[in-house]
Amino acid sequence: MKRAKPIVIANWKGYVETPEEAKRFVQVIKRSTKTLSACQVMLAPSFTLLPTLVPLLKNSAVQVGSQAVSAHPGGAHTGEVTGAMLRAVGAVFSIVGHSERRALGGAGESEEGIQNQIARACEAGLGVVLCVGEHEREASGAHFGIIAGQLASALAAVPLKNMGKLMVAYEPVWAIGKTAADAMQPGDVQEVFIFIRKILVEKIGRAAALKVPILYGGSVEEENVQGLYHEGGVSGFLVGHASSKSDSFIKLIKALQ
Repeated sequence: MKRAKPIVIANWKGYVETPEEAKRFVQVIKRSTKTLSACQVMLAPSFTLLPTLVPLLKNSAVQVGSQAVSAHPGGAHTGEVTGAMLRAVGAVFSIVGHSERRALGGAGESEEGIQNQIARACEAGLGVVLCVGEHEREASGAHFGIIAGQLASALAAVPLKNMGKLMVAYEPVWAIGKTAADAMQPGDVQEVFIFIRKILVEKIGRAAALKVPILYGGSVEEENVQGLYHEGGVSGFLVGHASSKSDSFIKLIKALQ
């Protein structure tokens, strides 16, 4: 059976800071439409760049979303960006539970906080890119229990009607920042992805689980995407630093062709 196009989500984090940088990036990738058509491309800029990017990509196949979403509805929550706010500026998805957000700690990034973020995103009609992953790889296999716990907790907050807009991104925190050679290899990734799919089947049923894309997000580079996609069985990638420069991002996508 023919596989769906690989999904590539560019998580710009704080690398792209100004509207001018964002516009230059879009100008370059618009000239590479044929290359980009090999993948389903999604951009996750900072909140402040959403009003710049959404109009620029309105008539393209590139989707735009956010790097985070508030666990709160509107009201007396200073500094929070709600799901309704994101939808109002044209975002169509939000990343939830990213390892860098989880590391901040506090109630907002606890498992309960992540459940609330998912619930608020779903209420606003946003797709959810749920990040899960262990900090350390243990020979005992304890990391599988961590992943299972994160998945079970988060899935409890996703209404059945929203399962079709869910993606899971596996982020082994220990692999982030390493070279392609030192990060996870395709066989190791495939083992974890089979495990994640098994948990999804247990929690939401086989039919729904098989439709959930599972992405990889631990040191994604031009050098390792082809092997991870073809041998690791991933549905696509959540890309950090390599997605913040148009040239490296396009090279990464070309490697998937």
